[in-house]
Amino acid sequence: MAHEHWRSQLDYLITLLGYGVGSGAFIKFPFYCMRNGGGAFLILFMFFTIIGAIPCVFLEMTIGQFSQSGPIKVWNMCPAFKGIGIGSVVVSWLFVSYFNISFTWFIYYLYHSFSPNLPWDHCDNAWNTPACIYNKNASVLSNDTASNTTDAVYSINGTASGMTAAEEFWKFQLLGQSDGLDNLGGLRWHLVGCLGFTTLLLFVWIFQGIRVTGKLVYITVGVPYVLIFVFLIRGCLLPGSAEGIYYYIYPQFDKLTDPKVWIHSCRYALGSLGIAMGCIITMSGHNRLDNNCFRDAIIFCLMDSLSNVFFGFAFFSTVGHVAFQRGVTVEAFQSSGFDLSFIVYPEVISALPLAQLWSVLTFLTLISLNIDTMVPCVEIVVAALEDVFPKLMKQRWLTIGAVLLSLFLFGLIYLSQGGIFVVTLVDWYAYFPSTAVLGILECIVVGWCYGTKRLQEDVRTMWGKTIPRVMVISFKFVCPLFLVVICCYSLYSYRPPQYHDYIYPTWATAVGWLISFSSLLPIPTVFIWTVYNTQGATLKEKLKKTFEPNEYWRRSPPEEEFTEVLQPMVEHANNSA
Repeated sequence: MAHEHWRSQLDYLITLLGYGVGSGAFIKFPFYCMRNGGGAFLILFMFFTIIGAIPCVFLEMTIGQFSQSGPIKVWNMCPAFKGIGIGSVVVSWLFVSYFNISFTWFIYYLYHSFSPNLPWDHCDNAWNTPACIYNKNASVLSNDTASNTTDAVYSINGTASGMTAAEEFWKFQLLGQSDGLDNLGGLRWHLVGCLGFTTLLLFVWIFQGIRVTGKLVYITVGVPYVLIFVFLIRGCLLPGSAEGIYYYIYPQFDKLTDPKVWIHSCRYALGSLGIAMGCIITMSGHNRLDNNCFRDAIIFCLMDSLSNVFFGFAFFSTVGHVAFQRGVTVEAFQSSGFDLSFIVYPEVISALPLAQLWSVLTFLTLISLNIDTMVPCVEIVVAALEDVFPKLMKQRWLTIGAVLLSLFLFGLIYLSQGGIFVVTLVDWYAYFPSTAVLGILECIVVGWCYGTKRLQEDVRTMWGKTIPRVMVISFKFVCPLFLVVICCYSLYSYRPPQYHDYIYPTWATAVGWLISFSSLLPIPTVFIWTVYNTQGATLKEKLKKTFEPNEYWRRSPPEEEFTEVLQPMVEHANNSA
């Protein structure tokens, strides 16, 4: 069966942009800026995007396009390391499993955004407690933790006293939060319905194939940019916005002496592009063979980084106004993850004129950004199954349905009353330290085992040019070094999971580490299995064969797949002979 290609190269770039930007640009990026010196973080973020992210993205684009396959089959270039592909698929599955839940929560907030009075803007709801604080009288004081679920403490006149209406809506109405993992409680059925809608939406979307979804992303990627532009213009017209923007772009140069700021900048620059998660490889596998990956890597990375910066202007202009209204500093809104999405954002929205309108626009933006990230993640898992079981390509709807059903059933535990503790646990360990390790191995296998000489030949075969020398140096030396530093720093600064004041029990931490190593376990397992089953008289001979590309790496398509796109490969082979 022929490998489906993009209708146009713009479809491919827009899809990748949607995946890379995602809701993280609206949720995590502002937090990193506030925590790491505003403009100082921006400078380092752009620096690491250019010298670290572009080479890694180029490497993944090149091997994905040349192999014309998914995240597992691509490692036919070095069969002993097929476990890298399996590991990236596991990470993507874990990632989309709880991203489904945040999408579900966004839908629920969007539904309530059409209420005559926003339920998180007052304390007259059935779920509110006597200690509820009316949002407009509350100031926000943040703690100093680095978690993705950083807590925010709400108070009147700086004294901790109860929770705001926004926090009570989140905790009591949406989550029905229990007291911990030992008491998961029952399912939140209104959220189960939202998750069912999410699953159905994803099935319809992905079943259409990339030729259709490549057009849909013009809407889901374009709409957030239009809405963010509206937010920016409106925010700039409000008093206090200038202070917010100044805080955002003014570099605190003393922060440049802090190693943590450099690590956070590098980690976000690489992580925001989904490096080592299999998406870039999978999406590039649908390219025409004569496509210029070097050009695409530069365009994609710069568009992604500039989009984050653009979103930051809209965020800080609006937050600057709310800080001005409440008589607090912009730093008072230093929060991230779930607190920023579902507590701080609703509070900020409530302080704006025409709050219902801005609430609808905000959650439409987050929904659009979220689905652009979710769809490629599901595509990665589907492509991996089709790599291993090619016959599934004839029943693709069944494969997509099975993957989404597994995500739906697993997602039910997230929707219990103690689900927020499970989501936090998975979020805490899903990437750590697996994505850094997978990225390091990618660079080593392609740059050293497969070799840059072979890669140069592949690039020359595809679009007739060679890889710039600086790019070769980057993914052979610079990028692995960055990833090693990130991995070591993450291990050094590790602390057990925590959600607000809830301390996770020891058994939960053990489960977290199992989640983390679930994506790394395939690497040694597949390595040993491949070497053991490879023909050879000695171990050295077996290792040598498993480190060489196998017969499936150089693409030899059947007659029905033979198109003029592949002609340059054939001509190159004939000339070499």
